[in-house]
Amino acid sequence: MSANPQAAVAEWSALLGRGAVTTAPDELAALQRNTTGYAARTIVAALRPSTVDEVEQIVGIARAHRVPLYPYSTGKNWGLGSRVPPRDGCALLDLGRLNRIRRVDAKHHYAIIEPGVTQGRLCEYLREQGLPLVLNVTGSSPASSVVGNLLERGTGFRNQRTEDVRGLEVVLGTGELVRTGYWANDDHDREVHHYRYGMGPYLDGLFTQSNFGVVTSAVVNLVPAQEAMTMLMFSFPDPRLSEAIDTVSDLFRDGTLRSILHIFNDKRILTMSSGTGVATWSGIAAVSGSARYVEFVRAEITEALERCGAQASFFTAEHLADPELDPMVRGMFRLHAGESNEVFMNGLFHTLGDGTDVDDPTDLDGTRYGMLACMPFLPVAGETVTEAVELVEKTCQHYDLVPAIALNPVDADGLESVINVYFDTTDPDQVANAHACSAALHRALYAEGFRFYRVDIENMAYLTAQDTPVWTVAGLLKDALDPDHVIAPGRYNRS
Repeated sequence: MSANPQAAVAEWSALLGRGAVTTAPDELAALQRNTTGYAARTIVAALRPSTVDEVEQIVGIARAHRVPLYPYSTGKNWGLGSRVPPRDGCALLDLGRLNRIRRVDAKHHYAIIEPGVTQGRLCEYLREQGLPLVLNVTGSSPASSVVGNLLERGTGFRNQRTEDVRGLEVVLGTGELVRTGYWANDDHDREVHHYRYGMGPYLDGLFTQSNFGVVTSAVVNLVPAQEAMTMLMFSFPDPRLSEAIDTVSDLFRDGTLRSILHIFNDKRILTMSSGTGVATWSGIAAVSGSARYVEFVRAEITEALERCGAQASFFTAEHLADPELDPMVRGMFRLHAGESNEVFMNGLFHTLGDGTDVDDPTDLDGTRYGMLACMPFLPVAGETVTEAVELVEKTCQHYDLVPAIALNPVDADGLESVINVYFDTTDPDQVANAHACSAALHRALYAEGFRFYRVDIENMAYLTAQDTPVWTVAGLLKDALDPDHVIAPGRYNRS
């Protein structure tokens, strides 16, 4: 049976109403504008359901007429493709209207939210309700989706967002609605989100970075407010990078550090700071807990960092009252305290100017500010990290680009890195050069044995083409859970 997009669009329009189905070429083109500068795909339509039942029926129509769907939450997968599908011929499935905060449980500290709930809105809700809870926010825009980011395995300032998942509600490619863990039945008063694994196979991981179904809700862990929090900042010169990384690993291993640490190179930090002279590397992390614990840990961290030539300082909420405080420090403190803000976005707008030409800072895709992301996952081993950084800098230098690098140890063993290159999307030569640099980075790092934890839609096919058994298994799961291959073909999968 061949695809019949006209019949599918007619049925989707009857289901959703014409106001929720877009087929106009100019509107579809506008939806595909992206900060990565990737070419638009051929799109059948854009669909905007507002209920889970509508999503189930949309998938059924897609199966009947063999028209694939490309779901997204708020579409702010910046640096990796935004709303653009890996392949032609999809209908965009915009889940932004599924935006209910279904429940917040203060005692067991979690929220049940839909894909259209942004981190800014959830933070505001917790604040308005006066709840002693905070969200594990990311550095992305307050307008970004919590669910969308965790499904991409994004990382917050406390921990990786996949660790926040207590359960998922998913419409499979078969059209069947399933809930994971103990969440199979939600029509009684018993607490069911106290144990994320349930019984039997642990399913949540199948729906992160996959194309087996459409996630329509997630149970997301929230962080109980702590008695005290201070923000650690430290800096060190380039020759001490290896030693500093090994010191950080030791601090995680002995339990001194408990939340993700960010180490930025000068290119990254200067975009956010009001200063003009910064060290080659700057590290930032939160230390929270009881007041006695925080005081003890401050001393331990200071001593350890001094041994590797790093200068440490600490900031508390009282520092925010200082009008002379660097906006970067203010914004980073708020992020570590669980308050979503735009310090990273404002920094990005300083890469090509001062940001005065940006009307809406939540719409990066609608600006000239281009960004690509290369995201290898490294061991927290000083010598290895130094080799990776040198390879990145050498590759980017070939394209006359200076990479903005973030090295983010998540524990004693693993470090996620974010390598950004910036460019003007209105300049075809800059776009082509940045794309060539991104492709070269992925290939050079892979050839040297480094692997990735997220990837953009253009380099996705290269990585999934590598001869690794995981993609064979992913293909088998695809056939079982999405037999007609109607969910996001080519996304983190060969099919």
